[in-house]
Amino acid sequence: MRILLTGATGAIGKEIAGIMAEKRHELILGCRSAKKGDSLADEIAGRYGIRPQVAVIDLSDSSSVSRAANHLAGTKIDAVIHNAGVMNGKYILDDDGHEDTLNVNYHNTRLLTEMLLDNISDNGSVIFTTSATRRWYPMQHLREDIPESAFGRLKTYSLSKKLITRYAASLADDNKIKTRGIRVNCVDPGVVNTPMLAMGKWFDRLTDIFFRPFCLRPSTAAATSLRAIESPLSGYIFKSPYGKCRNRKKLDDDIKY
Repeated sequence: MRILLTGATGAIGKEIAGIMAEKRHELILGCRSAKKGDSLADEIAGRYGIRPQVAVIDLSDSSSVSRAANHLAGTKIDAVIHNAGVMNGKYILDDDGHEDTLNVNYHNTRLLTEMLLDNISDNGSVIFTTSATRRWYPMQHLREDIPESAFGRLKTYSLSKKLITRYAASLADDNKIKTRGIRVNCVDPGVVNTPMLAMGKWFDRLTDIFFRPFCLRPSTAAATSLRAIESPLSGYIFKSPYGKCRNRKKLDDDIKY
């Protein structure tokens, strides 16, 4: 199976890459930094004997996404795992005119998906990463961009995850996607011990001592992605740990809230 993995050099991304390489899947590592991507590709080659391809994809920049998609034109992809994500502490307006968290987690993740749909094999799989925070953003205030006056770190992140979850549900229900047998699901990795937990506040030190030890490991979140990509189901959210049956939820049910 040939898999495109975004956010490959992050904490969870590295674990997903390792699991997929161990299973002898062919990987395309989507990374913002070519240097970090090449370093991870070398590490995987040394450990598993197969060297992944590296694709430079900066999801904060639609032109970078377009270049990557055009570069991959004609390349058959069996699965896409949208693992990349950010949660910015400050309001950053990208060149695309979108706030950066929304741009990375929603706008350009959606753009990359739509540009690669023809590349995805029939009976392939698309996995989006959602978050429990999606439930925090009220439906009545749903919007696709946010002004600086309304920006908040968790508020904007939760909006981005609500939007990408709703997009995943619409894609899973698309007749063309269904006809081709492409499975569309989300993974909710849970609260994972990654650098994203750092808020740049005085309480970060307390978080490191009292909270991080109880968070899920990146390898647990990666295992959930594996279960989702191997599942014959479509239109579901797979939750950590491990995407167990009791931890699955239909996307159509979820987006009502």
